[in-house]
Amino acid sequence: AATAEACAAVHQISTTSQELLRTMNEVNEMASKTGHRAEEGRANLAGMDSTMQQLAKSTALFGDKLTKIRESADRINLVIVTMAKVANQTNLLSINAAIEAEKAGEHGLGFLVVAREIAYLATQTAVASLDIERMVREMEGSVKAGVKEMGTFSTQVQGGVEEIRDISRKLGEIISAVQGITGRFEQVTVGMRAQSLGADQIRDAMGRLADGTARTASALGDFNSATKHLRDAVDGLDNEVSRFTT
Repeated sequence: AATAEACAAVHQISTTSQELLRTMNEVNEMASKTGHRAEEGRANLAGMDSTMQQLAKSTALFGDKLTKIRESADRINLVIVTMAKVANQTNLLSINAAIEAEKAGEHGLGFLVVAREIAYLATQTAVASLDIERMVREMEGSVKAGVKEMGTFSTQVQGGVEEIRDISRKLGEIISAVQGITGRFEQVTVGMRAQSLGADQIRDAMGRLADGTARTASALGDFNSATKHLRDAVDGLDNEVSRFTT
């Protein structure tokens, strides 16, 4: 009975070891898949980081160009102001020339016509200068707004780059941890495999021991039976001897 109980216990241990081994294999496989997926995620993040950095560079370049456009607009505005001053001065000179031509009478008629034409052109130049100045200022305002927006966008892009790098770093830490756990799982799996094999060997040995015990018990039974028969024969022989001696 004790041998049977021991065999049953060993069989239960062997079965449990096999179940644990299957579970560890499944866990090990899941950990390995998790590590691979994390590696893929880190690779995708690396691609996103590269794209965001390129976008940040393009944004900075575009902002620089807008700044140069604004600087050019400032220079154009200075030229326009100078043109307006020259036009006003020319207009004053032409008015003075027209006054002098009128004083000259008939001798100044030709010069009067020229002076009036110059005054007209000066006036048109001044008006055109004002229009150009207005358009340049509008363009300047748009460029300034664009520079501001690009600065804000560039800051956001840079923030996105930093966030991606931080996520990539944390993901790298997770990958390292998963890889470490996977290595330990593999070690445990190897140990569980060895334990399962040992339990199977013990189970087989206990089975053989149980068979041997059964055969021994059978042999002991036969021996006890033979001993009983021998004792009966001896007793019978003693009785016969007693009859002859009396």
